[in-house]
Amino acid sequence: MNWQQLDTLSYQNRLRDLSPEHKLLFGGVLLLLVLTGHALVQLLVFLWMGVWVIGYARIPVKAHLLFLILPLSFFIAGLPAILFDLTQNRTGAPPADAVLSWEVGSYAIYVGQASVSRALELFYRVLGSLACFSFLLFTVPFAEILQVFRRIGMPELVTDLLMIMYRFIFALLDASFQLWVAQRSRGGHRGFRALLRDVGMVATQLFVRAMRKYQSLSMGMVARGYSDSFHVQSLRIHTRSPRYEWESILGCIALVLLECLTGGWRF
Repeated sequence: MNWQQLDTLSYQNRLRDLSPEHKLLFGGVLLLLVLTGHALVQLLVFLWMGVWVIGYARIPVKAHLLFLILPLSFFIAGLPAILFDLTQNRTGAPPADAVLSWEVGSYAIYVGQASVSRALELFYRVLGSLACFSFLLFTVPFAEILQVFRRIGMPELVTDLLMIMYRFIFALLDASFQLWVAQRSRGGHRGFRALLRDVGMVATQLFVRAMRKYQSLSMGMVARGYSDSFHVQSLRIHTRSPRYEWESILGCIALVLLECLTGGWRF
């Protein structure tokens, strides 16, 4: 899945006609539950968001899973820093709470029970948060997100910067893909050292192209009478769905009650 497909799906999903304010409020409430709740609530939010994205919005399963896999790869890359601990091994015995341990001279590298619990807690939280963001990105076009931000009073400077950044994501990804394919077709990426050199060249060329894109965008805006702010308009008429509204309200109430019953929140 590429970013262009993500933008296309956000305009063609089955929940497109629903109010963007309601969808953003729904996703924000669930994200708050994920950030403050326990693992059970986080896992239920992940599964429930899958029903909304795949079942109700009719987003392809492959696109949804690929969206989750990329951010999870960064989480997996950071797992060693969370799991592994280093301590002096003076007694020759592994630490008391060690699940796995390795002796390296006078030191011991081990994975403790507290580290495993912390990694699992973070994993469930990341999984639930990604599911909430997946629902928002797949069902609410970015232009409508900016409209909602402006209606709630967010400064125009912030929304304009978000719009420019979103526009540049597609341009830079497309340029980086073209440079990567050009290097591969010319025999690049052969060996680790060559890969590092080629990645550095891609980064350099990408910076140059980004500056050129920025200059072209700036000149184009001035030529079209740019007046210090972008005006995003939507001619689409949104409708209300009592069924979806009641399901979202009752589901959020059930998750809050479950969090209270599991010893989370106290009123």
